[in-house]
Amino acid sequence: MKKIYLLIFLLFFVELLFSQRKYNRFSIEAGYGFNIPITPKDDITASDYILPNHIDLGVRYMFDEYFGFKLHYANDRFRDKKNKNIGNGYHRLGIEAVYNLSNRLDLLNNNFNILFHAGIGVTYAFPESIRRFKNGGEFTFELTPYNTKRYERIGNLIFGLTPQFRLSDDMALTFDMVYIINTQQQYSYSGELLYINRKKVQGNFVNFTVGLQFYLGKERRHADWYYNSRKY
Repeated sequence: MKKIYLLIFLLFFVELLFSQRKYNRFSIEAGYGFNIPITPKDDITASDYILPNHIDLGVRYMFDEYFGFKLHYANDRFRDKKNKNIGNGYHRLGIEAVYNLSNRLDLLNNNFNILFHAGIGVTYAFPESIRRFKNGGEFTFELTPYNTKRYERIGNLIFGLTPQFRLSDDMALTFDMVYIINTQQQYSYSGELLYINRKKVQGNFVNFTVGLQFYLGKERRHADWYYNSRKY
């Protein structure tokens, strides 16, 4: 709780520091789309897991027209199209730096931007094999889970590009493309333990998302569009 209060205080301090800027800096965002497993996929057919099972929510703050950061929550449900009882559920929290490429490179126009974002996160995965064992079924390879936790905790590296289409001064349509690296995971996207010796491996998957961003503040423009608006 103290960390949350500290973050709020820092944001308030930054807001006061840059209050002379004539644009809004806060936005909230929501997206819905696909998750696509890349690796590991030894025990799955990747195409069977490409489903619209991704949801994300975020809050972003821009320090200026170029640079900011955002906090996000993402939910990915990996499910086999042929058997909905096979799968793994991911809940991810992350923090990312955000950079407005269009402003820096002086590209495009007043209604189209591209944001680059990258950061770190932590995922709590809920494999089907653990749930099955907790309900009296058999665990993978007839083993026993190490502990009583129902989840696997995974560190993440996150990289993405977000094309934006300005719908109004208060709203933008986005198409987000994100590459997520799971630094170490023991369970497959099928929810089963990957190896009998419980070996951990690096995993990778992709999100393709369509979403909306809502700009907050009393000024006419948000920082995303302030730079280009001065030229038109």
